Amino acid sequence: MSYTSTYTASPVSGLMPKLRVLRDAIRNQRAQRRAMRQTYNELSAMSDRDLADIGIARGDIRHIASQATVSG
Repeated sequence: MSYTSTYTASPVSGLMPKLRVLRDAIRNQRAQRRAMRQTYNELSAMSDRDLADIGIARGDIRHIASQATVSG
């Protein structure tokens, strides 16, 4: 029986490119959090009647805000 191992080098080598990737990931995460917070705040500010009109229960706001940022 034979075994094969494959080594694939990281597409990013060196310190500066890795720091750029990390910086971009942090910026992306902050933007997603900002979008989630904005969606949450906007939905929370709506009346129960307005929420019912669009088919959202008040208890679902946090989940909807988090899902909106994942898909968007």
